[in-house]
Amino acid sequence: MMRTLWKDIRRIIEETAISQNKFISLIKEDGTIISANSRMIRSLHLPHPKVAAPNLFELLHPVNKPLFKDGLRLSGKNGTKFSMEACLKNGFYHPVKWHIAPVQAAGEQRTYLCVGHQLLDEDRTRLFHQLGGEHNQLIFESLDTGVLFQDTRGEIIAVNLKAAEIFNTSLERLYQYRNVADQWNHNWQFLQENGAPAPFDKAPFMKALETGQRQSETLVIRLKNGELRWLQFSSQPVFTENSPVASAVVTKISDLTPEKEQLRDLRERKAALKSFMKQTPNLAWVVDEKASLLFASRYFYEFFGINEAITADKSLLKLVPPPVAEAMYKIHLQVLETGKPADAIQTIKWADGSEYIFHIDIFAIEGVPGKKILGGYAVNLTDKYEAEKKLRETNERLLLLSRATSDSIWEWDMQTGHIFRNDALMDMIGYHTDVSKGLSWWLRRIHPEDRNKVADTVKQSTDEGSQSWQQEYRFKCADGTYKHMRDRGYIVYENGLPVKMIGSLQDITDRKELEGRLIEERLMRQKEVSEKVIQAQEKERTQIGHELHDNVNQILSSAKLFFELVSAPDKEQSVFKAKGLEYISMAVEEIRKLSRELVAPRLRENSLVPCIHQLIGDTRLASGLNISFTHDSDADQLTDGRKVTLFRILQEQLKNILKHSGADRVDIRLECRDEKIHMVVKDNGNGFDANQTFRGIGLNNIYERVRFYDGTADIQTAPGKGCILTVQMAVS
Repeated sequence: MMRTLWKDIRRIIEETAISQNKFISLIKEDGTIISANSRMIRSLHLPHPKVAAPNLFELLHPVNKPLFKDGLRLSGKNGTKFSMEACLKNGFYHPVKWHIAPVQAAGEQRTYLCVGHQLLDEDRTRLFHQLGGEHNQLIFESLDTGVLFQDTRGEIIAVNLKAAEIFNTSLERLYQYRNVADQWNHNWQFLQENGAPAPFDKAPFMKALETGQRQSETLVIRLKNGELRWLQFSSQPVFTENSPVASAVVTKISDLTPEKEQLRDLRERKAALKSFMKQTPNLAWVVDEKASLLFASRYFYEFFGINEAITADKSLLKLVPPPVAEAMYKIHLQVLETGKPADAIQTIKWADGSEYIFHIDIFAIEGVPGKKILGGYAVNLTDKYEAEKKLRETNERLLLLSRATSDSIWEWDMQTGHIFRNDALMDMIGYHTDVSKGLSWWLRRIHPEDRNKVADTVKQSTDEGSQSWQQEYRFKCADGTYKHMRDRGYIVYENGLPVKMIGSLQDITDRKELEGRLIEERLMRQKEVSEKVIQAQEKERTQIGHELHDNVNQILSSAKLFFELVSAPDKEQSVFKAKGLEYISMAVEEIRKLSRELVAPRLRENSLVPCIHQLIGDTRLASGLNISFTHDSDADQLTDGRKVTLFRILQEQLKNILKHSGADRVDIRLECRDEKIHMVVKDNGNGFDANQTFRGIGLNNIYERVRFYDGTADIQTAPGKGCILTVQMAVS
């Protein structure tokens, strides 16, 4: 059954119509053609596969053969199709777009079905033969140069693979263009080397057709991916016999991009070297193997006092002072002999006795054919060594000073991050001095509530260019306790930038504790005075209440008795008498109520709860309010002052409810929890906007009384939502 399948495939291939313009064949993995259609056999002058065994690989262009074989191998391995452009030759090369698919056959060698579409149509093929002649091989065999074969209008007759590669496209795409001028002017971006546009009618091949002479020009094309390519066009007109007018043009296209990029890199390197030699603050030079000076930095000439104009081809060793020449010679010789870079720190003594310290680097410069070139670079370390020497001496003095004093001293190098703390400071906080502890370690031990304050102070001081800063904070010592510290730092600036801080630390814990005790004592004295004032006020209120009840009320009662004894002579006088008695009774009742409000219940002898019950009873009797009262048994553990305060607050709030709320129900709750007494007074009245309502005398009295005992008072209310007063204070 498999043999019948091969037979059918061969028959289909052999019977494929010539007009289809396709090459169809069945090949083995080694390239042997098993079967081919008649067009392929005729066009390529192949022997019939039944007679001989032609090989497709032998017909491929050399540049296509490796890629074609790799494609077959991968296609057979993965069972996938692949496509590629490749040229076939039998007399001359045919550009073909190939589509290849593996055909699996069990027990037989792997075979492939190859379908090739000729890219050169019959009209172009005919014209190519008429005009190409001796140029056929040139067009398709050139591997390094792109070749275009064009007619008198510039349309493409033939083109090779290299040209397609240069234009970053495919042969198939190039052969599809029917208006090259439009493609050139609108899709391809061709420029002259000066950046001006290069129109199609001024292209080298069009000039060659116009003049009948060879034309050469370098143009730049910008590809779709933005890449620039420099292309050398060399166009040669083609003449037919006995015709003075060119009938075609052949153009060789060479890609000069690598050379242009190398030239550009060379110019950039030369410019960079020139700029480097001009701007480097150190000694730099380039010499050949004979030590002749080729280049040198501006600082090199200035440092040695050399006139640059007279240094051409002169030995470096004769231009610099003998001590310098001696130091350089040894290192130069070492690099010339080994080819490896060398460096050394040299102390050079001048004739006047002064010394200079240089770090010298000598290295070979590669890339100059036929010559050995050396580069040299020397950094003057004299100032650095002097500065380091002074810094060591300063640090030693600072260390001795820090050990000699009892003050706690620190130093922070802001460039290196290193922090020095003397023994006195480390002893004060209880940590060992043998472990280096940086800034983050210190900040983590500052009390969380103080940490941001310290960091912000330091940052603000450096941002504003201040000379010093000071801050107090709590610091966690090695034993876990916090000490109060006063820290002061002095800032050192260089070129306007902070580079170092030096400071001292002082333990102010004892002073802070003393201040705390003084504050507590002052508060206690203030509370005692305030309590005396409250007691005096209560005593005065009580006296006034008694006076109103015992004296003024008795006087009014006596006046009422005498007034009742008076007989009215007529009816009108009786009315006046009755009104007078009514007003006297009202006055007596008002004075009695005022007396009860002024005179506090005997809270020292009685508990708070019965007194509140009495207040509630009087309020119910006077107003008709529905009042509920709940409490626990611990409410009477309060001090006398706290009892009076809670009673007065409740008295004041009930008065406010009666006067302003319009409520008909009040709930009162009194309880002790968490060492605090809590009193809640809730009504179902009109409520009010707490943010907009003016706080009157009544509310102010409530807040002032609670604040005296370090308590809190909170009012939650809203229009139409009633009011909830919550009071809490410590039991003792």
